[in-house]
Amino acid sequence: MGKDVVISVTGTQVNEYGEVDVQELITTGSYYFKKGAYFIIYNESEVTGMPGTTTSLKAEPERVTLNRMGCSQQRQIFEEGRRHQGNYITPYGVMFIAVIPSKVEVNLTDMGGSINLEYELEVENNKISDNKLSLTVREA
Repeated sequence: MGKDVVISVTGTQVNEYGEVDVQELITTGSYYFKKGAYFIIYNESEVTGMPGTTTSLKAEPERVTLNRMGCSQQRQIFEEGRRHQGNYITPYGVMFIAVIPSKVEVNLTDMGGSINLEYELEVENNKISDNKLSLTVREA
């Protein structure tokens, strides 16, 4: 289902000490449009620390929903100015996390495009970092 695409993901995390961690992943996946939303599906890898996990993103004009299934499980909603919380289940245990997005930008068409998120990340109700997630999709 969907078309084969190349997906580039760049995640930037700045912790309370100002230390910056950047992770980049380029992978292949699937991309399609259904009921007013674009869907992006790809497999995580050793690079992201989540091998055996499939990530799907549902991108609507003002909301992005991330779902992870497999070795790690997570459902996270990104809506500008709205705090969303949930559990992040890993092989090492469960963490209670929340995101407070300051930017949710979806620029997708049938040909591909980009998603840009900026958000504060909390773990167990403590701010951990300020994050940016940029994802681009293009036909393979």
